[in-house]
Amino acid sequence: MALLHARDLTKNYGSVRALDAVTFEIDEGITGLLGSNGAGKTTSLKLFMGLIQPDGGSAEVLGHDPRVSPEFRARVGYSPEHDCLPARVSAAEFLAYMAEVSGLPRTAARLRASDMLRHVGLFEERYRPIGTYSTGMKQRVKLGQALVHDPAYVFLDEPTAGLDPVGREEMLALVRK
Repeated sequence: MALLHARDLTKNYGSVRALDAVTFEIDEGITGLLGSNGAGKTTSLKLFMGLIQPDGGSAEVLGHDPRVSPEFRARVGYSPEHDCLPARVSAAEFLAYMAEVSGLPRTAARLRASDMLRHVGLFEERYRPIGTYSTGMKQRVKLGQALVHDPAYVFLDEPTAGLDPVGREEMLALVRK
């Protein structure tokens, strides 16, 4: 069974058709969606996460409709495309909070946040406000928050956006790891 399955998936934003009856499957492993701006990559991710409704067709994850399977969301990590991080909060506080929201007890959440910040290379900077971070550091925080609750599936939307060539390679190495 495919991890993700889109059947005749259609999504409109007013008069703009973001997806036009697309059908595809994605198996487990690392897969990248490539396309120009406006091609429907982010829209597809949001449909697979159940964050938005399709106008036609279906998006399934392991055979389940993510809109009607809330337990599915607990097993998913998501790093959004846009910077939506709290500027005045430290990465340690933010990741611990996200781990708690995902169901980890407070002590376990703090330990997991610390481990995740070490994993993404921000352990030394963990107490600085996120608003003082570079773009690359913010991308690492977003990766950390997507992984902090140890999800079974992770959706990363534009994880290398705004990064220089070295930063891109480092981020892709983290993703592979």
